[in-house]
Amino acid sequence: MVFVAGCCTVGRVKVFGEGTRLIVTESAFKKKPPKPIFFLPTSEEIKQKQSGTYICLLEDFFPNVVKTYWKEDGNSQPLDAQFGPITGGGNSYSQVSWLTVKEDVLRKNLTYFYQHEDLGMEPKAFSISSVREKVFSKETSPRICRDTSAKTKGLVELHFANMSAYYTYTILLMKSITYFAVILFFLYQKRVVKSPGAK
Repeated sequence: MVFVAGCCTVGRVKVFGEGTRLIVTESAFKKKPPKPIFFLPTSEEIKQKQSGTYICLLEDFFPNVVKTYWKEDGNSQPLDAQFGPITGGGNSYSQVSWLTVKEDVLRKNLTYFYQHEDLGMEPKAFSISSVREKVFSKETSPRICRDTSAKTKGLVELHFANMSAYYTYTILLMKSITYFAVILFFLYQKRVVKSPGAK
């Protein structure tokens, strides 16, 4: 099965553009759109830090190519958000992104955009109204979680897995550099020892 992300079709011809990614799979996995789950800033965070963090977990999508960004309503420029690596395997992937904003932005409406091959060329938008209306109200939305322990645990586990992988690869890199230095040292010593005999 072949998936092409970031290209358009002209007649029967695929036109590849900059940033195009071609995915060839051994199995006939079907495309799956991302399922967004949102976590809003808590009232405690806002009171203590005068800022708040929005978190979005995109889960269970395939192929593993997705583009996401946050915008403030009325502003065409994407906000400065952080994006975790795309994790998972097989036919299910996930990604976490988070946006920390000052208290004045918390009073404004935000829009989260995500683009995936299964959704077409246009990004899908999800509006998040002012956090003042969400955090300090008693109404809850099924797609916006505030104090869901299961989802929080899942995010913690995902963060732990990402950090574990980061430290593992860092240790392996340092180990490889050490081995390289040791081997280089012995090769240099061997060359120095052979040099007097060569004369």
